[in-house]
This record gives sequence, structure tokens and C-alpha cells, in this order.
Amino acid sequence: MESLAFVPIFLGIAGAFCGLALPIAILVGLGVYIYRRRRMRDAAKLAAQDWASTAGVVISSTIKVTRTVKSRSETPVIVYEYAVDGQSYTGSRVKAGDQFFAVRFAGDARKTVERYAAGTPVTVFYNPENPGESALER
Repeated sequence: MESLAFVPIFLGIAGAFCGLALPIAILVGLGVYIYRRRRMRDAAKLAAQDWASTAGVVISSTIKVTRTVKSRSETPVIVYEYAVDGQSYTGSRVKAGDQFFAVRFAGDARKTVERYAAGTPVTVFYNPENPGESALER
């Protein structure tokens, strides 16, 4: 019976370790995820600096509202058309790299929708190797 005396002590230590390790592991994992997404965004923005440009026109400009129990977020949804070598394309990315990581502040969506109102002529930046990949801002 004396050989089992360490079990409650071991379980207490293991429980305390798991209670501390799990939140730390979650925070570290979240930090690594955000770091990698930001690196991907920065690489995409850098690559877009070499993209070609063409004329385009905004065909729709709206705000998508997402609500949860405790929060509300607004995202601009800008759809534009452009042509490359006689081929028509439709795009919706405002800033190159935003597909990986974007931070928006209150009022940003409204300002973006005002800047890119439907019917507005725009300069579209596109990837010459894949003209379907585009953005309004590099």
C-alpha cells in the first residue's frame, strides 16, 4: 500500500501542470499563427509591388456586417471588373495581402466603400503570371 502513496501527489502535480500548460500552449499557438499570417501578408504585399496595372471599374460597393453575441464587425466588399489582353476579370481584393491578415478599425469599411463607390474608375494591379489575382491597392 505504501507504493501507491505517490499517486495523489503525482495527480496533483500533473493537474496543476496541465492547468498552466494548456493556456500557455494555446497562447503560443495563437502567436505563431498570427506571426505566420502576417509574414504571408507581408510577402504578398512585397510581390504585388511588381504587378502590372490596368484600368478597371467598381461594379458594387457594400459593407458586410457580422454580428456575434458580444461584437459587431464591418468588412468592405468591393467588386470590380478589369481586362488583361482582351480577357475580362472580376476581383474583390482591396489591398494585396489582406487575404492572409487584415486589421480593421471602426469606420474603415465606410471609408473604403466611399472611396470605391460603384461606377468609380480604378487602377487595378494584377499578377502578370496570373491575371485573375488582383488588388486595388498594393
